[in-house]
Amino acid sequence: MADEPEKPADERGAAAEAAAGEPTEDDRASAGSITDFVRRALSAGVGAASRSKDDIMRVAAGEVRNWLEHLNINEEIARALSKMVIEVKTEIRFRPAEDGRLVPETSNDVKVKGSRS
Repeated sequence: MADEPEKPADERGAAAEAAAGEPTEDDRASAGSITDFVRRALSAGVGAASRSKDDIMRVAAGEVRNWLEHLNINEEIARALSKMVIEVKTEIRFRPAEDGRLVPETSNDVKVKGSRS
């Protein structure tokens, strides 16, 4: 080993670190670039997801708007009511009060029966 030329101190340190299992500057720089790559990839993924969500919401809003524009609510309510039977029963009784006036007493009952076919 005496025949080997003398290495500069920083090369010996890097070789010693690599032999000892310690990360070298190259390893640290590589890990930093991987971290930056992961950070950028994650940021791009989040940005793409956000744009996708915005696109989906825009399309859904357009479809709902189109459906509402073509919906004739008067016809839909009339169609629903024409299939229903609503029974209203009201009783009004007049009872004399202590002062001699007639006071109305009311009771009512409302039933919605099944649809007519």
